Amino acid sequence: MMDASVEADWISLLKPFLLWVSPFLALVFLVLLVVFWLRARRLGRQVYDLTLEVGASSRSLRTADRDLQSLFDQSSIAVFILDHRRREILYANNTALTAFGVSDADALTSRVIQNPEAWEESSFTLLEFEALLDKVTRTGLQVFEWRLPGGEQAPEWLDCSLSFITYLGNQSVLFTGVNITARKRNDALEKFQLRAMRAIASDSPLNQSLSQLVALIERLIPRARCAVFVHDAEQRRLRWTAGSSDLPSPFQDRLDELPVAFGAAGAGTAASIRERVVARDVRSDQRWDAFRDLAEQAGVRSSWAEPVIGANGELLGCVELYHDEVWTPSEDDVDRLTAPVSLASLAIERHHWQAKLEQMIVSEQSVRRISTNLLTLDMERVDEGIVGTCATMGDFFQADRVFICQLEEASHEISISHEWCIRALARLRPETGRKFPVIPSSLGVLFRESSPQVFDEENPLPPMLEFLAERLERGADKSVILGPIFRNERLTGFLGIQKTSAGQAWTPARTETAQLMASLIGAVMTRQELVNSLTFQAVHDQLTGLYNRHKLENFLKQEVARCNRYSSVFSLIIFDLDRFKSINDRFGHNEGDSVLSTVAQLVDQNVRESEVAGRWGGEEFLILLPETGTDSAIAVAERIRETIAQHRFSIPEPVTISAGVATFRAGDDPHQLVQRADAALYNAKDAGRNRVISAL
Repeated sequence: MMDASVEADWISLLKPFLLWVSPFLALVFLVLLVVFWLRARRLGRQVYDLTLEVGASSRSLRTADRDLQSLFDQSSIAVFILDHRRREILYANNTALTAFGVSDADALTSRVIQNPEAWEESSFTLLEFEALLDKVTRTGLQVFEWRLPGGEQAPEWLDCSLSFITYLGNQSVLFTGVNITARKRNDALEKFQLRAMRAIASDSPLNQSLSQLVALIERLIPRARCAVFVHDAEQRRLRWTAGSSDLPSPFQDRLDELPVAFGAAGAGTAASIRERVVARDVRSDQRWDAFRDLAEQAGVRSSWAEPVIGANGELLGCVELYHDEVWTPSEDDVDRLTAPVSLASLAIERHHWQAKLEQMIVSEQSVRRISTNLLTLDMERVDEGIVGTCATMGDFFQADRVFICQLEEASHEISISHEWCIRALARLRPETGRKFPVIPSSLGVLFRESSPQVFDEENPLPPMLEFLAERLERGADKSVILGPIFRNERLTGFLGIQKTSAGQAWTPARTETAQLMASLIGAVMTRQELVNSLTFQAVHDQLTGLYNRHKLENFLKQEVARCNRYSSVFSLIIFDLDRFKSINDRFGHNEGDSVLSTVAQLVDQNVRESEVAGRWGGEEFLILLPETGTDSAIAVAERIRETIAQHRFSIPEPVTISAGVATFRAGDDPHQLVQRADAALYNAKDAGRNRVISAL
């Protein structure tokens, strides 16, 4: 009961309060309601504004993507955007599609990015590329070079970069590739050019240097096969020196030794006219008539030949390019080939100068050796030494024959004195040493400039040398050079060198060397003549020409020694002119000398080659008779006495002699033998002169 009354009391007390508070509570609620409504309205406006802003941002982003794609589409840089997680191409510009050889982004994904086989000819594998993609996510920008497979075309190079980019609201990888193919080609060309120049500057063989040029030219002119020919001036032919390995061997062999003439394919024709020759189609080009089947077999359809000319205008060779299709070089192609042709000229000229230098060194060594051999010849073996020198010259000049003709001015005759020839040829010089008439003055006119003369089919030997023309083998490829030989400024003969070669057989250098050899031989002959003269004077009497006393004493000693050793025998005749002093007194010493000279001639005519005659002194003469006894010696002395007595001298009275004969005895020395002969001579004078008496 109590509780119910208390509750009623509280309620009665609260009612007035509640009635008084309720309006205030309603007002507060209304205010809160208004506040919430206002806040809700403001939030709605904010949401609306955000929605508008998001829409604008989305439109701006889509516009930016379109602008970016438009920019990439117009760029020369290869660009594609890649979803690196799914390995899918989201976008690729036309440059990228062209570079990779596909039509759209899907094809780029399927044929390249997700196809390992497409990477077989690339600079690296698909796994390596994916590793680069993963690396971008960790370290950021990646830069590398990418060589794309070129198929039939030359491969292309891209300078690439990988970086992050937001595309279509997602993080993707941006690939950019700048085409650096031209730079790579230039780098490669510079390397090839550097190799070629190094080969030219080094001591590499010519074919190796020109092979480097062939590689350079084939880089400059794609799809071309190249060959370089070197001109052989003596043979007037082009030698195949270097060429593409793609050209078959029969083609190379047939074009080797190509004549320098119109119609000798492209190279021979270009070398002949010294101008560029382009055969757009060898099937219809008359210059290839003789080689058309060969070109067909080698797959050559067109050719382009450029002559290689030296700095002095000399033809050095030819560069020729071949294509397997109808083709004509452009102006750019001509410009590209200019530098390699100049390098070819430099290489060939350097090779020629090097060869000439080596030849000059060899020539100098050979000339020095020949000179030394000639100038140190033993004067007693001059003929043998000159023949040996002829053989050496034959080897040096690569000649078939070397010979020397000598002129006898007194008889106006010429003969072949020395000769060397190869085994296949018959010798010009007969064993008898036949002589041929010649007019020395005409020979002098032939060599009026003291220089060698070259004779060949177009310039035959003159009639005065017909004896040579009859014996020398003739032919279109035969030539002979004749170099004059002088002794004391007198033309005394000539050196002849015959060789087999076509074209320019005798260069100025070889002609000068031939004349030098002739001059050296002339010097040797002059020295031989001088030595012979000095030797003759040393052992011969100046007036009579017979041996002098010094030489007679040597002969006498040798004969005594020989007879003592072999128990042989010999005899000695000593005679002098009767009353010679009165001849000098009455007719003068000149007439006396003439008588002595005539007596010497008569003695020389009446002794054999094995017998020795000389002037013993004054008007005394001595004759040594080997293997001759007393009786035979007396017979010789009598013959000489009678000859002199019967001879009519320049003086108006006869001339007689008195002679003594002595024969060697075992144990005799030269002095004893001479004393006995001299004693017999005085006995002959005491007996009345003009007689022969032998020693006891």
